[in-house]
Amino acid sequence: MAQADLTNETTTAAQAALQDHWQRNTGLFLAAQNFFLFGSSSVYFAILWYIALQTSSGTWMMLATLAQSLPQILVSLWAGVWADRFNRRNLLMWATGGVTVVTLGIALLFYFGWRDLWLLLLIAAVRSTGSGIEMPVGNALLPQLAPRKELTRMNGLNQLINAVLLLLTPIISGLILGKLGIIFIFVIDVVTAGVGLGLLALIRIAPAVLTEQKATMGAVTSTLKQIGGGLKFTFSHGFMRKFMLLIALAFIMIAPSSQLSTLFVKQTFGSQVMLLTLNELLWTAGATVGGLWISSHQHISKKIPLIALALGVSGVAFFAMGVPEPFYVYLFFMFLSGIAMPIIQATSNILIQETVSTNMMGRVFSIFQIVSTGIYPLAMLFFGPLADVISIKWIFMASGIALVAVAWWFNTSLKQTGIDQ
Repeated sequence: MAQADLTNETTTAAQAALQDHWQRNTGLFLAAQNFFLFGSSSVYFAILWYIALQTSSGTWMMLATLAQSLPQILVSLWAGVWADRFNRRNLLMWATGGVTVVTLGIALLFYFGWRDLWLLLLIAAVRSTGSGIEMPVGNALLPQLAPRKELTRMNGLNQLINAVLLLLTPIISGLILGKLGIIFIFVIDVVTAGVGLGLLALIRIAPAVLTEQKATMGAVTSTLKQIGGGLKFTFSHGFMRKFMLLIALAFIMIAPSSQLSTLFVKQTFGSQVMLLTLNELLWTAGATVGGLWISSHQHISKKIPLIALALGVSGVAFFAMGVPEPFYVYLFFMFLSGIAMPIIQATSNILIQETVSTNMMGRVFSIFQIVSTGIYPLAMLFFGPLADVISIKWIFMASGIALVAVAWWFNTSLKQTGIDQ
């Protein structure tokens, strides 16, 4: 009883602490996250396009996907434990700063003449390791900065800012890659990381909020035991088990359009950098619309049907993208799929933040990261080599049909749990 009373008192104090300066802290956090995103996305697009233009190979695209995603899987479970054990703001700063320094060192090797494509894969792997820490830590940090009633709007606002920046990123990346070369992309990354770190340093987390995290964590045990505890909680929880498994299936079907669209555009419509830029530009324009829609809502009551609808729309768009058509029709369906993605991502984040307790949130988000974006490398082990054997359009069409089926299953299965009523 004494421990329960202490936890309740701590939680009450933490909730009261959130009311003070939460707008300032949340604003600084969102700004920092999106500076990091801008730099990381610039590097991501540059590496992906550079490799696509140099090789025209589905296998090399698979390798790029593995480098950009596989390290996230390897580190994210540990990152979830760290997010539940340590000061999340400081952890985010150390991870981002370390990745930036290592990226700069490898980029200098590339600049001074070592132009092997494997070096770009190494940069992608280093950045992926950082993302494996940053994503679960950032998602777990937001509920410490913003009150529960504001989580829907803050997640939506974050998705909106993400989309607006990603709308600019392919344009800027395309211009810099075409006019100045890939090395200048790394300069942008270093500058934006520095600004983001400065903004994070200005955030002040109330002691009561940090005390709540420590109080709910309990005694510090071994990292492996805590990882096991996170896995046991997630997969013994009826709703979370179904949610994670179905999200994993959905993102396996999303992987081809996400990872092979650059190669598809080059093979089908041409190899100009502007075509690759428009491919990303229309997707991010759609994501801007989706993020704006989410941020305009104070609360979303029926999250499961909404996620299922967005998955179904994505499936229809992927099928249509594979049908032989003019480039502008392809871009329309790319735009449509862009609208759906922030709705899927933000609504899933809100669902977890409102369902899972503070002491488990970092570990649950690390698992969510693995079964969503982290599932891409496993999917690309199949889809990448397959793209060298059959036309990518058939992969798009088949995965689109499968995604519609997964969307129906997602809605039917999870509605029965009663969580989102």
